[in-house]
Amino acid sequence: MKINRLAGGYAILTLLALASAPVAAHEMFLKPANSEQLPNSQEVVRLINGTFDKSENAITRDRMADVSIVSGEGVTRPRSSDWYDDDNSSYLRYDSGAGGTKVIGVSTKPRVITMSPDDFVAYLKHDGVLDTLQEFEAGNTLKEVRERYSKHIRTVVQVGDEKTESYAAQLDYPVEIILDRNPYALRFGDSIGFQVLYRGKPAARQLVRASYEGFHGHDDSGGHINSYDMRTDENGRATFLLNNKALWYISLIHMQKIDDPDADYESNWATITFRVD
Repeated sequence: MKINRLAGGYAILTLLALASAPVAAHEMFLKPANSEQLPNSQEVVRLINGTFDKSENAITRDRMADVSIVSGEGVTRPRSSDWYDDDNSSYLRYDSGAGGTKVIGVSTKPRVITMSPDDFVAYLKHDGVLDTLQEFEAGNTLKEVRERYSKHIRTVVQVGDEKTESYAAQLDYPVEIILDRNPYALRFGDSIGFQVLYRGKPAARQLVRASYEGFHGHDDSGGHINSYDMRTDENGRATFLLNNKALWYISLIHMQKIDDPDADYESNWATITFRVD
């Protein structure tokens, strides 16, 4: 297990807007039934595939490349039989174990989707992948676009009273959002910083969005609007104000053009959730 202790002094990024591009139509999130748990209790976390407000479908176990629960005692990997589904979501049952701050992570296997250039542009606009959109519109020569995508998500939960440093664990996913402080040591009105890593290295100038459960805003197309949009600095870091008591999320889509016989673009999606009181 890698623990990344981010020092203070990260750059505070200017927020691009308090309400801007919609959340992606098929983002993935982990929502615990209880973010603050009793030790050795039976707990459930819901995997949502859609928007933060609504899940569109369950995720089959064969799509999961990794499922990990990280604590001070190490890493455990739940069995496939620990999952169950309903019509639109998947659920993981687990024992909270000993006290401490813990991370639950899920990473999916890559898939390739093919679409027309017009559909690709519409998707980039809707999901706010603005850098790729600008490059594509400036010089595209493709007749069809093949995108290889995968999703890498985590949630941070607190078991008992002891705050531990597992909240900053790296899971070796292609893209990760690492908090610089334990969210359960923070309160409404504090600021929280984070670092985005791509293949273990800081992702500079990455577009990132943050919002919380209960923030209801939609654009003209019906897409969800976030509370904050921001870019990371040259060290892959940014920060924002925790301006509500709620379950929060940070999300991003890291996309780039690739030289590959099977795909033209590769995207790695990441989200993290945690509660603020």
